[in-house]
Amino acid sequence: MVDPIKTELASRADIWLQVKPGHDGLLAMAMINEIISAGVYDSNFIREWTIGFEVLQAPAGAFPPEKIADDIWLDPALVRDAAHLYATARPACIIDGNGLDMQLDVFQTTRTACILRALTGNIDKPGGDLVPEPVPMRNIQLRERLPAGVEPVTQAYPLFNKFHETWGLHVQSGVIDAIMDEKPYPVKMLVVQSGNPAITMTDSHRVKKALQKLEFMVVIDPFMTRTAEFADIVLPASTCFEKTQLKRAYMRDSLVMIQDQVIDWFADSWPDWKITFDLARRLGLAEEFPWESVEEAINYQLEPAGITVEALRENPDGLRVEKVRYEKHKIHGFNTLSGKVELYSERLKKNGFLPVPYQDGIYHNPISFSGRDKEFPFIGISGARTSRFTHTQFHRIPELLASEPEGFADIHPHDARARGIADGDMVRISTPRGCIEMKARISDLVHPGSLRIAWGWGGT
Repeated sequence: MVDPIKTELASRADIWLQVKPGHDGLLAMAMINEIISAGVYDSNFIREWTIGFEVLQAPAGAFPPEKIADDIWLDPALVRDAAHLYATARPACIIDGNGLDMQLDVFQTTRTACILRALTGNIDKPGGDLVPEPVPMRNIQLRERLPAGVEPVTQAYPLFNKFHETWGLHVQSGVIDAIMDEKPYPVKMLVVQSGNPAITMTDSHRVKKALQKLEFMVVIDPFMTRTAEFADIVLPASTCFEKTQLKRAYMRDSLVMIQDQVIDWFADSWPDWKITFDLARRLGLAEEFPWESVEEAINYQLEPAGITVEALRENPDGLRVEKVRYEKHKIHGFNTLSGKVELYSERLKKNGFLPVPYQDGIYHNPISFSGRDKEFPFIGISGARTSRFTHTQFHRIPELLASEPEGFADIHPHDARARGIADGDMVRISTPRGCIEMKARISDLVHPGSLRIAWGWGGT
């Protein structure tokens, strides 16, 4: 288990690596170093299905566990043990979550985890890391209708729009940059649906300034959130119980499930699909939004898969387009330019990125305000995400608030004693971007030198 927090799962682990927050990429490079130097990699898979192994060896050689373990708060022996356990217990899989993909150096950090999978040959095998087969469906994003020559707000990230056709893209940070910097063009109007960026986005002060700068903003939401307070118009959306929709997260892996409406729309609220369809027609997009019901729209989108709403309702546990298949690369290759797992990526090199993670051998400090340790001696992380709330959702439900009325800041007993902080004291946590006040919760779940801020409690 790799986690800076002593979770329930970490307490059950044979090996728990309480990595320094934000340093997972360095840990993965140390594990890659050990797997290569000990020769416990899958030589057949590397030879047949990867490119760049020879190039990877030199950067990996710069990160032996003894060199970096102390810097990332770990015992080098445990790092070695973990590398051997993972590499030799085949099949094995890596289950990674938001803790990995919300770091400062997120792209290369995520690549190191993928390289571990390739080195051990655990890709798309039973018990290994399954390569999902997304549900075939119509792409209804209408990108082809955009005016020619208009740059996307993600223009500074040349590969951003290249990874997936239909899953959708999270461009919120790029939108905020375009509003504030007016590049590649000024964004003057915004529609916010199912989100609360004034609270949940990085650098909330800048986000709020951007929302204030807009000439016009519409928010589609059941509640008057902090973001909705900036809006010119708030369109009341119904809740998830008042609308029919696909369970979108499942569709990355061929399973299609439907979530049926179970109660009528409340008062003047509408499901967000109805709001969107009606707005589109009033904007002259009736041809692009011809559906009179959500069932019609879902059937249109799923037609390539041969699945209908009626069939989904007859199969509440979901339908698969086809049975789970393994080692699909032996038939089609991998979805890369080379058809193989690219430990070295020529595409990244051409676009100005390191073709191999940490290839420059530089120890990049992944903390956003490194070098100011005396002023900001702690590393802060967000969490825990409880089962009662999702981001800022459900904070208005009295029954849930009764059991968890506020958020806490978890501080290690050693750090609390050094600063005279007692359990339940109100503390102020500051960063170069701002501060927040929360009650302290003295806890050994966190490592000395780090603290955990409750997630989603900056407002409703």
